[in-house]
Amino acid sequence: MSDFDYLFKPIVLVTGFGPFLNHPVNASWEAVKLMNKEEIEKKHNVEFVQLEIPVTYENVDEFVPALWDTHTPKLMIHVGVSSIASNITLETQAHRKGYQRLDYFDKCPANHVCPAEGAIRIHTKLDTEKICKDFNDGCPLEETSAITSKDAGRYLCEYIYYTSLSVDNTRTLFIHVPDANIYSSEKTARALERILDLCLEQVIAMDSAKEVRDCKALA
Repeated sequence: MSDFDYLFKPIVLVTGFGPFLNHPVNASWEAVKLMNKEEIEKKHNVEFVQLEIPVTYENVDEFVPALWDTHTPKLMIHVGVSSIASNITLETQAHRKGYQRLDYFDKCPANHVCPAEGAIRIHTKLDTEKICKDFNDGCPLEETSAITSKDAGRYLCEYIYYTSLSVDNTRTLFIHVPDANIYSSEKTARALERILDLCLEQVIAMDSAKEVRDCKALA
């Protein structure tokens, strides 16, 4: 570990989306901004960053790779609202092609393809089934529950997910949350905090295992 590692805490980034179409107040950002920054930072010894992302393909293309380059986050969680969700929904994968829905500025990506380089479909390496099981088996968190999904919707939610997965799929997750009339912003924020805890447990375990493998390779 270098001297610089002692000076800078690992960064955990959580993004929510801004207003769009039938969501002038986006439940994803409303919940993300209520996550307890001070408590998360103290509990995990990290710097916790909450960001609102405009609902445009161009903004994702510009901001998300820059976030990875600038911060090298230990964990990146993107959050979006789903009008059909009735649970906290952990998305397991994202596709590179098929983005035909117009964004907030009535635009689509060129050829309906995400410009991030990668496979046609990328899965998160986080064990979403285990995260949901641990979340649901624990003390009922204000009557919220979590499920997994293989269909992130081929819109900005899946687009931003693919963009981050293409950078590092070992520490990236996308979560769809229900609208605020199903779960209040406060309930969703508490649920997101618990999922963040469970994600960090897995990331730390994966990082530790990698360090052991690297040490053995050098021995």
